[in-house]
Amino acid sequence: MCGIVGVLGAGNASSELYNGLFSIQHRGQNGAGMYIFDGKNTFLKKDKGLVGDIFDKSSLERLKGGSGIGHVRYPTIGSNVQRDAQPFKVEEPIEIGMAHNGNIVNYRELVDEYDLDLESTCDLELILHIFAEELKKESQIDEQALFSTTERLMEKLNGSYSVVALIPNFGLFLFRDPCGIRPFVFGKKVNLDGTSFAVASENTVLDILGYKVLRDVLPGEAVLIKNDKSYQARQIKNEKPKHCMFEWVYFARPDSTIERINVYEARIRLGRQLAKEWRKNDHKLDVVLPVPDTARTHALALAEELDIPYREGLLRNRYVGRTFIMPNQISRETAVKTKLNPIIEEVKGKKIGLVDDSLVRGTTSKKLIKLMRDCNAQEVHFLVGCPPIVSPCYYGIDIPTKDELMAANMSVKEIKKDIGADSLTYQTIDGLVKGIAKDRDQLCLACLDENYPTKVREDIRDYFENMRKKEREKVRKEKEG
Repeated sequence: MCGIVGVLGAGNASSELYNGLFSIQHRGQNGAGMYIFDGKNTFLKKDKGLVGDIFDKSSLERLKGGSGIGHVRYPTIGSNVQRDAQPFKVEEPIEIGMAHNGNIVNYRELVDEYDLDLESTCDLELILHIFAEELKKESQIDEQALFSTTERLMEKLNGSYSVVALIPNFGLFLFRDPCGIRPFVFGKKVNLDGTSFAVASENTVLDILGYKVLRDVLPGEAVLIKNDKSYQARQIKNEKPKHCMFEWVYFARPDSTIERINVYEARIRLGRQLAKEWRKNDHKLDVVLPVPDTARTHALALAEELDIPYREGLLRNRYVGRTFIMPNQISRETAVKTKLNPIIEEVKGKKIGLVDDSLVRGTTSKKLIKLMRDCNAQEVHFLVGCPPIVSPCYYGIDIPTKDELMAANMSVKEIKKDIGADSLTYQTIDGLVKGIAKDRDQLCLACLDENYPTKVREDIRDYFENMRKKEREKVRKEKEG
């Protein structure tokens, strides 16, 4: 899962990209970059780390221009942070800078088919080079060529991809995979400085930068926003959308609206649905505590529905990143120790309902329940806003092996015992669908039911599993010295 931002016609593209990327830093803390066009020349800067660490005042002043694209990286394919940071660019047959959010399932096949010698293992570099290779086949590189090239590209790619390209000769060029798995919106701003356009992974970016959201980029659609400030769109492939449910459960900002469904309101409904599941047992609660930050909304709605006091029992250190999207287990375990600290007075002697948005590996859950017990909680009941995650994701969430998934290897009773809870209550898939308020057949629920929206062969699954295991082992050895 990554974050992308693009602007065209802005007074200062790098400033807008900086603020836009900063507002979606939650989507990737591994690396960041910008590609800027000033009307004559292009500039590319990218590195590992957070947006604020990579771009300071002097570097932003050097990145002058009215159009640009930016990216924050969360690793899916690829483990070399500096080498795999986006955007990427090519200069043949024309210069193109590109960034994306998603993951390509048939990455290895396409590298072999096109006999590509890539500089990285980032799947965006693959997309960009195939796009360039297909563009070379056009008799004339014009607007029509961009759309026809994208049509051939979509026939090749299997996976999720929301792509923004800055093509200096034309403008911003956007396209989204036929299932629309990853979010993508664009908007427009008109002021005394003129008209400008912006695109982003979440609409909140546009709100913060002062753009009016025009609409989502449709699944299977390509949009060319021209340098003359006009735009044209074309539906390349028309398939049933399969939007990732995890955007509403965990990843997106609560003030974002994904596919016309507000994330905060969806999490409120998810909390109410979770309360319905809790009522099926005989346990009693004195207080409901959230695991900050995402689960706050789930917990608040659950507490209201059950008429139980809601309290903040865990203080979050805001200078520690999101542990779920950290690139390896050792990083996650270290971060958990400094991320959350209990407020003992809210815990001692009480029957606690501890609410989290999801339970993936169990690392955080186990440690937090122990924290509650160390504070002399009378009982600790764990409630989860997402149903059991039983299958790997091949579309951009870093859960590629079943070995890492508690629910894939244990029963609910066994998980309850392993994490040390007095009870464990999961959201149901039906409750999830009702909470998000999207038709079930419009959601990607593959990590919950193994029904993948695209074909994922067994050999591809083995490839991803082996690759991730090797990467984790490499990181482990590096940490051990």
